[in-house]
Amino acid sequence: MTAATESTAQLQVDPVSIRRQAALEDVFGAKFVSRFQSPVIFIDSVVLQSPTSIRFFKKDFAYLSKQLHMEYQYRSWKGFNQEMLERYNEIITKKLDSINLLMTNWVNRLQKLLDQNNVKIEGSIYPNVLTVTVPIIAAHARSYFVLLTNLDRLSLLAGTANLLGVIDSKQRAEAEMICKKAVRAFRSVLQAEVIKLYREADRLIKEQHSRGEADSQMAEAIAEQGKAIAEFAANQEVESDIGLDIGGSDPSQLIDDAAAASSAVVNASRSRVKAPKPKAEVEAPATVSP
Repeated sequence: MTAATESTAQLQVDPVSIRRQAALEDVFGAKFVSRFQSPVIFIDSVVLQSPTSIRFFKKDFAYLSKQLHMEYQYRSWKGFNQEMLERYNEIITKKLDSINLLMTNWVNRLQKLLDQNNVKIEGSIYPNVLTVTVPIIAAHARSYFVLLTNLDRLSLLAGTANLLGVIDSKQRAEAEMICKKAVRAFRSVLQAEVIKLYREADRLIKEQHSRGEADSQMAEAIAEQGKAIAEFAANQEVESDIGLDIGGSDPSQLIDDAAAASSAVVNASRSRVKAPKPKAEVEAPATVSP
């Protein structure tokens, strides 16, 4: 048996590779995986605890990942409007950064309150967790998943602080709600931007058809994307959790306002910290006349 054959045989029975392949198909489906031609990285054995983070992962992660990966594919299509792709990338990056800032400010704020009250959270857990191996097929998808783990941390801190009397239930709900709304709003922002790119791709395909230059693979990809967009929109449930209901708010503005408000609180807190008073000058002793 050659070294290459041995390596292949080891890969086929490697439990980590088997688990990762299973996770890839479980998240995205066997059909998608069989056609996928880009590298994949994995975040192994991640534990999601809060019900909201688990729900976001199960309902949104696969769809958002596929749509975020489409940006890379569009960049290789001759005639695709590159300015649209740059605008799309800028918007998605800024919204993810804003939500990350929002959560970081809240996590730091809650952790500081717990520290000031000498409270530890090591004994605080959620009883029902989800352990997953997460396949990453787009850079922004990884950033989105990090937000879900940050939401987990925030929820655990807020819940623990509330149970131990450091904050009341209203303050806990406020912290959880604004962060859940921001993550929920990101889905709406992304969907709106994805539709714009889809329409540009559809225009390009139709233009190719009119010239008799249609690319069958491109046409199939766009048809699949159009179907996925429609199904995702149709399957959205009415939110029973008020923390997930953004109502008629502009989702993009909601994210920006929430991040700005959290930063304003941080800045106000810093400004209240008084600078140490300067030491009083010591008067020179009086001169004694001889």
